[in-house]
Amino acid sequence: MTSRREWSRLLSNFPLPEQNLAGIAAGMVLQRVQPHRLVQSSGLPVAALRLAGGASLAAGGTLITWAWLAARDTRLARPETLVTSGPYGRSRNPMYVGWALVHLGVGLLRNDAWTTAALPVASAAVHREVLREEALLEATFPAEFSRYRQSVPRYVPHRHAGFPAALPLRRRR
Repeated sequence: MTSRREWSRLLSNFPLPEQNLAGIAAGMVLQRVQPHRLVQSSGLPVAALRLAGGASLAAGGTLITWAWLAARDTRLARPETLVTSGPYGRSRNPMYVGWALVHLGVGLLRNDAWTTAALPVASAAVHREVLREEALLEATFPAEFSRYRQSVPRYVPHRHAGFPAALPLRRRR
């Protein structure tokens, strides 16, 4: 059975990035004040937009949960060890990537241009936070974090993280 202390540690690791939450909230408020739909500007069918939004929301939620479970034995605010397993073996910041996908999914599901447009602003603010966190990790785990940083990308996995390389682009003749 999980003790109260274990639940407290688990819940303290659950990320609620204020940047994404603020972007979603601001987008929803702006949508109420000055509605602007994505489907009007893009011409996409609403069903396709909602399907993409649902997929993004599900992928983001799954990634956040996977990352949260992978870090369950570590206090992320003050780690004693560097978490490099599970999704952290593919991305150094899977929870932030997951929240970006959730943010995008909310905007697409709601057909809400404001919420969707707030994603790059929120992502820039998250990136500043990531840089601060990386500086702390580098000071706490100098050699280990240096190796980790060289082998695992900051956000999006690529072929070096166990994914196949993209097909090479060919020049038109």
